[in-house]
Amino acid sequence: MTMDIKDFYLNTLMARYEYMQLRIADMPDDVIEHYNLRDKATPDGYIYCEIQKGMYGLPQAGIIAQQLLEERLQKHGYRQSQTTPGLWKHDTCPISFSLVVDDFGVKYVGKENAQHLLDTVRHYYKCSCDWKGEQYCGLTLKWDYEGKKVHVLMPVYVTKALTRFQHPPPVKSQDQPYPHAKPNYGAKTQHAMAEDTTPPLNKAGKKFIQEVCRLFPFPCTRSQRRLTTHTQRLSVPTGKSDGTNAGAM
Repeated sequence: MTMDIKDFYLNTLMARYEYMQLRIADMPDDVIEHYNLRDKATPDGYIYCEIQKGMYGLPQAGIIAQQLLEERLQKHGYRQSQTTPGLWKHDTCPISFSLVVDDFGVKYVGKENAQHLLDTVRHYYKCSCDWKGEQYCGLTLKWDYEGKKVHVLMPVYVTKALTRFQHPPPVKSQDQPYPHAKPNYGAKTQHAMAEDTTPPLNKAGKKFIQEVCRLFPFPCTRSQRRLTTHTQRLSVPTGKSDGTNAGAM
């Protein structure tokens, strides 16, 4: 079973308040009218806000939300392992789970024990639940109980990336994402590949390479390791003035 808390970083009470300055000129008219902000704005056109609860963008939002979750779980008998951070167990029930920010990967004996954990979390948060345990931390898990295996997939990640970069599908299927150096069998000397003489990339081409190299390390480290060599090849400088070239792309 897997669980996912919604809006985890929001509405956590802070011991120390933060303050924010906003320009009223940047706000929509309907928001200004709804909260009567024109009467609250300073003569130079600014609104000053006091932030009392966690919100996106605050650097401490994550840690205070995590500390509050740990405190609430401990009230119901759940303890974090002293040797393995992120691994939790119950004091008496046969249940354990890995906790990654707001994602739970649960292993249990007896559905009533899993239901106890779900009810505990839902007492404080909005929480979704997948009893088959197929969605976890943005990954799709396919369980092969007979073969004692689990297959980690990201089925639409690469497809969406190809659409984003407007990459046309190849006319001929290519099973290897990295350029292949064909060996010359029988030759006494195996020569290295010819030097890449394609011209350096322009500014738009460099930006394209940077976006690709930022996007693909995520699936490379989780489900698509065969892409690792190619993404590393793109990020390695070729010695030319701009650090990369059109041949690598």
